[in-house]
Amino acid sequence: MIASELDLLGTYLGGWWCGVKFGKEPEAQIPSAQRSMRFCEAVAASRTGPITLTPELLDCPGGRHCLGWNTEEDTIVDGMAEKTGLDQAVARRILRATPRLEGGPEQIVAGTSHTPDVVVSFSQPKTVMKLLRCWQGQMGDPITLEVSGFLSVCGMVAVRAYLTGDISISFGCPDAREYGGIGRDRLVVGLPLEAVHILARDLSSGHWSEDHAAPATLGS
Repeated sequence: MIASELDLLGTYLGGWWCGVKFGKEPEAQIPSAQRSMRFCEAVAASRTGPITLTPELLDCPGGRHCLGWNTEEDTIVDGMAEKTGLDQAVARRILRATPRLEGGPEQIVAGTSHTPDVVVSFSQPKTVMKLLRCWQGQMGDPITLEVSGFLSVCGMVAVRAYLTGDISISFGCPDAREYGGIGRDRLVVGLPLEAVHILARDLSSGHWSEDHAAPATLGS
């Protein structure tokens, strides 16, 4: 069912939607990444087929931290401060404020369409606008967002959506844009699985106009 729901998101909202599973995929044997890569890179690469990441294959200290696969806070803070020129105290506060899984999963699957925990997309702003309007057409309330220029795809989108159950949006970070191939006209958006179900029901109900500009229940 989730595969058809992801297809609906692509058809009505645009973009490609990547399912992410924090743990083993029970319905299929997903091959491991053929080389070490970053989480954002795995999301992009999984467009041609699902990829399994394990701690030893995740080539990003910050990503391993967000996914619960290391506790090397001092090392990560030192790296952030050296690379960006941040004061170490500021870098530490940013790191500690970034959502993090506790007790990391044995593996993570990017690109699954079976039983994802969250879905992630590198989407155009208009796609995100339509997504928010569709969500508000169901819920009626504005969406509160938290954004950060650090650990954007792993921590601030995928992990945050999973832990909070909220839609998560990021403008990316330099590493994610480079390694994930995120274009200059793209945002990063993450949805918890329950949000996918709700949005898919709304989209399939015919509430949207022919040009998909807005739900019929909302004004222009």
